[in-house]
Amino acid sequence: MDNSIINNANIKHTGCNVHRMPEGRQEVHEKYGLWICRYGRDGASRPQKPPNEPRYFEFYCISHLIKGSGWYWVPGRPLEIFEEGRAVFVTPRFIHCYSGHNTNYVEDTICFSGIIADCLFKTGIFKDGIIEIGKARRLLPIIEKASDPSRNSQIQANIELQNLLVELYFENRNMKGKGKYPYLNNLIEEIKNSREKWWTVSEMAEFCSLSEAQLRRVFYAHTGTSPKDYIDRLKIMQAAETLSNSTESIANIAMLFGYSDPFHFSRRFKQITGLSPEKYRMEMKR
Repeated sequence: MDNSIINNANIKHTGCNVHRMPEGRQEVHEKYGLWICRYGRDGASRPQKPPNEPRYFEFYCISHLIKGSGWYWVPGRPLEIFEEGRAVFVTPRFIHCYSGHNTNYVEDTICFSGIIADCLFKTGIFKDGIIEIGKARRLLPIIEKASDPSRNSQIQANIELQNLLVELYFENRNMKGKGKYPYLNNLIEEIKNSREKWWTVSEMAEFCSLSEAQLRRVFYAHTGTSPKDYIDRLKIMQAAETLSNSTESIANIAMLFGYSDPFHFSRRFKQITGLSPEKYRMEMKR
C-alpha cells in the first residue's frame, strides 16, 4: 500500500503484520463519527508471491486497483486473481493479504474508522472481499477533500465516502441479482404498485418462477426481510404518506391499502410507526 501520506507502524503480532491506527484524529471526526485516517493515490507496489505475509489492519480500507493485476488471499479460501477496475474491501482485524500478480499493483486507497464505519459494516454495506468499482477513479474526489484539513472539507469527504460505499453496495448487489433472478425487481415494483393487494408467497414465487422456499431465501437476501413483513411495512409506510397528504378518513385509507378492518389497520400502524394514525396525522400537520 502507498505510504506517502501517513506511515503506519507495522508491528509483528501473533504471526501477522499489524497495521496500527495512526494518530491525528480531529475534533470534527469525533463529532461526526467517521475519520479518513489514511489515503493515497497511484500507490505502486511490486508483485509478490502469494500468500506472502498475513496481516490485518486496525481500520477499514478500500484499495482500488487502477492499473495492473492483483491477487487476494484469505486463510482457508482459494486464492483470487483480479484485474483493474475492482477493489479490495478490508475490515479491522480481518486477516488477509493482497499484492500484484506478475505486475505492479497500482492503487488508490482510502482507510477510515469510526462509529459510522462500524454501522456500515454491521448493516452489510461494507464487508471484506473484492467488488466491482469500475475504471473511473472514484476515490480521487474523496482523497482531494480529505487532504484539506479544514472542517468543511473533512465533513464533505466523509459524506462523499458514505455515499460512494452505499452506491457500490447497491451496484454490486444489483449486478449479482440481475442475471440470476431477473423477475425479482419486477415483483417488487408490482407489489409497490398494487397497494390494495395482499400477495401470498405462492403468488410471488409463481411470478418469479421460483419455488416458495427459493422465493423466501432470495427475497430476504434482496430486501433484508421476509416477504410478509416487507408487504406489511410497505403498506403502512405508503398509508402514512397518504395520511399526511390527504383528508381521507382513516377507514377509507385502511381500505385503500387492503385492510378490511380499520381497527386492525390502526393497531398495526401503531406497532410499526409508534403512533396511532390519528396522532400521526396530527404530528405531520403541525
